[in-house]
Amino acid sequence: MDKQKSIEKYNKLDRGKLSKVFDKPPKTVEKKNQDKSQKKKPSSKKTNKFTQHLYIQGSKICLELNNKGFREIPEGVFEFPDLNCLFLVNNDIDRLPDSFIYLANLEALVLTGNNIHVINRHIFELPKLQVLDLSNNEISTISPEISGLQSLTQLLLNGNRLESLPYTIGDMSQLRVLGLNDNILTSLPDSIAKLEHLQILALERNMLEFLNPSVCKIESLRRLGLSGNKMSNLPHEIEGMVDLQQLLLDNNQFQFIPIQIFWLHELIELSFSGNKLTQIQPDIENMTKLKVLGLNHNQLTDLPHELMQLNQIEILALDNNCLRSLSEDIANLYCMKELDLGSNNLTELPDSISLCCNLEILSVVNNHLTKLPIELGTLQKLHTLLISQNEFTSIPVCVGALRVLQVLAAEDNQIEEVPETFAGLLFLKHFNLSVNRISSFPLAICKVTSLEVLDVSCNNLLSIPNEISDLQNLKVLNLKENLLVEIPPQLYSLSKLHGLDLSDNSLSYVPINVCEMTSLNELNLSNNKFFEFPKEVCGVPNLVTFKFDQRNGVKISSLPDEIGLLKVKELVVSHNTLRTLPKTISKMVNLTHLYADHNEIWILPDTFCQMQKLQLLHLNNNQLTSLPKDFDQLILMRDLRLYDNQLKVPPMDVCVSGVLQPIGLFLRKAFRREELLLERMFHSIKDDLTKSQLRALMKKLKVPEEHIMELETRFAGRDQLPERIIASLRHWKDYFGPMATIDELIRITHIISFDHVSSKLKTMKIFAQRLRL
Repeated sequence: MDKQKSIEKYNKLDRGKLSKVFDKPPKTVEKKNQDKSQKKKPSSKKTNKFTQHLYIQGSKICLELNNKGFREIPEGVFEFPDLNCLFLVNNDIDRLPDSFIYLANLEALVLTGNNIHVINRHIFELPKLQVLDLSNNEISTISPEISGLQSLTQLLLNGNRLESLPYTIGDMSQLRVLGLNDNILTSLPDSIAKLEHLQILALERNMLEFLNPSVCKIESLRRLGLSGNKMSNLPHEIEGMVDLQQLLLDNNQFQFIPIQIFWLHELIELSFSGNKLTQIQPDIENMTKLKVLGLNHNQLTDLPHELMQLNQIEILALDNNCLRSLSEDIANLYCMKELDLGSNNLTELPDSISLCCNLEILSVVNNHLTKLPIELGTLQKLHTLLISQNEFTSIPVCVGALRVLQVLAAEDNQIEEVPETFAGLLFLKHFNLSVNRISSFPLAICKVTSLEVLDVSCNNLLSIPNEISDLQNLKVLNLKENLLVEIPPQLYSLSKLHGLDLSDNSLSYVPINVCEMTSLNELNLSNNKFFEFPKEVCGVPNLVTFKFDQRNGVKISSLPDEIGLLKVKELVVSHNTLRTLPKTISKMVNLTHLYADHNEIWILPDTFCQMQKLQLLHLNNNQLTSLPKDFDQLILMRDLRLYDNQLKVPPMDVCVSGVLQPIGLFLRKAFRREELLLERMFHSIKDDLTKSQLRALMKKLKVPEEHIMELETRFAGRDQLPERIIASLRHWKDYFGPMATIDELIRITHIISFDHVSSKLKTMKIFAQRLRL
């Protein structure tokens, strides 16, 4: 593939971040590595099939073979000596070959999401390698030889099984990024202090109980991630990390913020969520450059006045604490863009919050609020307001003044009305009013024509007004768990509606007009009062998911033949009284997920096995006694549930794993048993046939004459007749394959009146079946 075509192929892909990983290697390279760089993999005379996966990134030649299912790296990969970047993400590679010595120009090697246990030492000899990403593998140890990668700037080993690091890690002088998240490290070597260019050190979700003070000697460090460990304190040397900008200490065991942290004047982000903090020291006022402060999921009951002096803060997370009030001084945080006060004990908000004029996101979910300050309406940048799980009886009037509001979540309150001022929300796209006390659909909602997602589920609605047809931008409408007795005809004119939930109402029929909903691709009619399956939905042209689970509704006993017209990928008919599935279900050529559990299905039609796109099948809690003989042809099946049936063929203990493979294994074992039994039969009759009888049997079994003669020549003479009989019958089995069965052999011996042989074979078959029982 020429360079221009490679560039065209690359331009179609999203490779924006790759350019950041290529920096020039040091000018001096060890002589040993220079010698190795001269080695070249002998090129194949055939066209390399991986050429089509090459693309150009700037001046770099890259090869991407992600998600290909490789169990090892194909040798063809090593036929590109000029390759700079190699991506083999999400395969099943479990070893790295020595052939890496041929890729001396490699600068980036990304092998994330494989099954690698050991890093081949030849990778440590790649002189130009700058990026090595082996995240999400099974690596438990790192060889000290890794220090040979003197050009390496990024080493990513997240998601492995590392318990320790080699002491030589400190010799990798060019390293800037070291990713060790999600391992089982308990300590770090002192040599880590020698990484004088390291900027990012990721140690999140390990087993560290303390931080080696040597880390604090890395003056270049800008980001230190220690979340998800077992720390309760930090070494006092941390106060020397004066250039640190991000410090992540979430989900540890801190009961207080170590005093040394407050002297890190360059810190921009400090995250202490998920600890046991009961108070914040006044010394926090020293952190004047702080922009992100995470204090959520702690045990704070109040906040110090000094925190409110950090006027550079843009994101403040205080949710899931025990705060009872908020100081008027919050007005000092005028740069704040996001404030999360959810899950506290607040009964009111201070009026001064309206002076946080840059606020864009405000969450007060799960408190005890009954009102919002009227001044809140002056926040002209607020686009997301979350007031769910409080004690509001009406949407606060001030909300209508939030002119740029796009998301309003007000579910699980005691709201009975929506004020007329709500109609002024000209940019609102998402509105959640579920789990409230609305009995009459608010007309003010119908005037917010920008709405795309509307959730009014779990209310007391009896009807929907005609004005809902004005919501022409509506894409998702949730009317679940109301008191509707019919599908509102006004919905048919909502041309952009693609998701409609009408479950848990009192619907009993579906009008034919439903087929006019050409954009609808998800429909839920579960738990209603239908007396038969609403076949009208089979005419909805672009339906992808249809749910008809009647756990709490009127159950139906059959599906119509029209079900075959449905083009859905997902069909849910659980919790009914279905006794079988119609043969036409095989015409649902797009179906990948079928939920038919908790019915009374006792048999599946043979045509069911033609649904070869099926990936998920839930038939648990039915009355099945057998599966169709070709059931194992559902080769894409990934999730099969058959428990709580009365299966005998195959028996339930074969299906207990809940996936298709055990059934396939049973079938393979059954086939193997038949092979073994057939072989025993051959041996059992080797003394029962004369030469002429064997010839007659072979001719009746349709073995070609020339093959019969060849076997007679090979096993000539009376003494070799038993061997000839066995060899002839084996040849018949090999020649005819699956058609050469026990039943066929019994049938033919009976036809040609070899009654003694036929009777013996039948007896063996019956005895074998009894043994299996």
